[in-house]
Amino acid sequence: MTSLNICLIQWDTYNRRMQKVIETISDENFQRPVVPDGNSPSWLLGHLVDTDDALLQLFGISDRMFPELAKVYHHERGTNQAGHLSKTDLAEKWKAVLAKLDEAFKSMNENDWLGRHMSVTEEDFKKEPHRNKLNVMLSRVGHKASHLGQIAMQAK
Repeated sequence: MTSLNICLIQWDTYNRRMQKVIETISDENFQRPVVPDGNSPSWLLGHLVDTDDALLQLFGISDRMFPELAKVYHHERGTNQAGHLSKTDLAEKWKAVLAKLDEAFKSMNENDWLGRHMSVTEEDFKKEPHRNKLNVMLSRVGHKASHLGQIAMQAK
């Protein structure tokens, strides 16, 4: 097993864990903030769908599938609790994005992963080769793990 295989297993593991936790949350609790004045599981999942969708463009795989989500699931605290999609709609969109990412990820070799992403210029990448696709994917795994902990507080 290679280091790259281990990274891809982590990606898959946290996606499966998130899916499992989302399935345990009632529709009522899905809309309720985890903590007072905090984000709801609805926003957190929408945010993850949006950030995973952005990977399609960032990695040069394709255009985003659901660019409209960025307007609802943005990062401005306190202004992001309206216009959320239903749990079913978000789960379907997330599965679609993950399916497209997983297909692309499985076709990528080590050189692809260690290559630059679309937000860094070739010139900057020569100076900072750590700004590669693998590093972004690993940071997204950590990001997802953090939000998994938040959402798990709302389970059931």
